[in-house]
Amino acid sequence: MNAEETMRVLAAAWEQGDPDAIADRFAPDGVYQGPLFDGFPVGPEAVRAACAEAFAEISEVRVPIRHLASAGGVALAEGQFLSADLEGKRTDFDLVMVVELRDGLIVRFTEYFDTAKLA
Repeated sequence: MNAEETMRVLAAAWEQGDPDAIADRFAPDGVYQGPLFDGFPVGPEAVRAACAEAFAEISEVRVPIRHLASAGGVALAEGQFLSADLEGKRTDFDLVMVVELRDGLIVRFTEYFDTAKLA
């Protein structure tokens, strides 16, 4: 699987609430750099646990990608993260993601978004 396909798999896994589909794409030393995590999880098991915890707090997730570019083992995507919290309050924001692969697995997945909108 190339970087562009991996980016689409990650977006779909967030929409489906599937921490295994995300974690299974990570290398043993792969890091998920998400600004809302308590530290950055490293490796499939830590990524799975962090994503499962996040999924327990949100619903109605959509991750539409507006632009996607890739070269070699790197893909960049611009889109949105659309969701609701457990009380139904919308928590939508613009999002930029970067995925970097080595041997077909993620060694770095980084999300960039304005967390001030979530306060």
